Amino acid sequence: MLGRKIAAVAGVVSAALAFAVAPPAEAVAGNADLLWHDAKTGELGAWLTDGHGTVLKDNRLSWKCGPDCANQWRVVGAGDFDNDFTSDVLWHNATTGELSAWILDGQGTVTKALSLDWKCGPECANQWKAVAIGDFNADNKSDVVWHNATTGQVSVWLLDGNGHVTGNPDLSWPCGPACANQWKVVGAGDFNEDGLDDLLWHNATTGEVSAWLLNGKQTVTGDLKLSWKCGPDCANQWQIVGVNDFDNDFKNDVVWHNATTGEVATWTLDGHGGVTGDPRLSWKCGPGCANEWKAVATGNFG
Repeated sequence: MLGRKIAAVAGVVSAALAFAVAPPAEAVAGNADLLWHDAKTGELGAWLTDGHGTVLKDNRLSWKCGPDCANQWRVVGAGDFDNDFTSDVLWHNATTGELSAWILDGQGTVTKALSLDWKCGPECANQWKAVAIGDFNADNKSDVVWHNATTGQVSVWLLDGNGHVTGNPDLSWPCGPACANQWKVVGAGDFNEDGLDDLLWHNATTGEVSAWLLNGKQTVTGDLKLSWKCGPDCANQWQIVGVNDFDNDFKNDVVWHNATTGEVATWTLDGHGGVTGDPRLSWKCGPGCANEWKAVATGNFG
């Protein structure tokens, strides 16, 4: 089972996370947060935000996943895997095939590890990669999206909120070798305000960021390109690290990290593909920080 070693929650910001400003107040429940993982120390820390770009504190999770653990396990993303309306962290072990969710209490405490009842081991993991978390059958439960870059299939493990996989339908559109050489899945969320999760892709060569619009029944109904691009020069510096609502307007935004400058920027969206701005979060994670810490998920972690 994925690292169950409980560790005391850090009371101060680690020296490795060289933040730009001090936190002024406690986080407000419900705001989008950014989760980071230090594979060397095993720590996971969430930047809790106020919904307006200010990082209020660094909330360490109570469990760690350090060198031995991190050699085997990687974070897939965050979602609600036990149907309690709080964010949990999903991990995948490509060697054993296990997928395990760290169930959180909404305050940073990991209460247990919930293993999914399906596995994706070495032969499976050579072809398939878990790329996103979202609700793809409109049942208000988080599902896992997989992509096979060789065949082009994009498949969804539908979950029941108790760790059981109930099916694995393919999306109606594929993205095969020629497509997958250019495009990568970078997140999931509702990008056209229909209340249904869509799948976000980035083409680092052309700079395009595009959402496959879905109907809640795994059918892709269209392709919505965002109005801004991040091409070769941009993509050499900036990486998409998550999707969530970071300005409290009930519309999903795209979160980017520049490991050189340390900046974390959000492309704020209008719900119709238009990018309305790119405000920076008040904290940074630059070269010294980014050598150890990696942004791995968005959600509500405090």
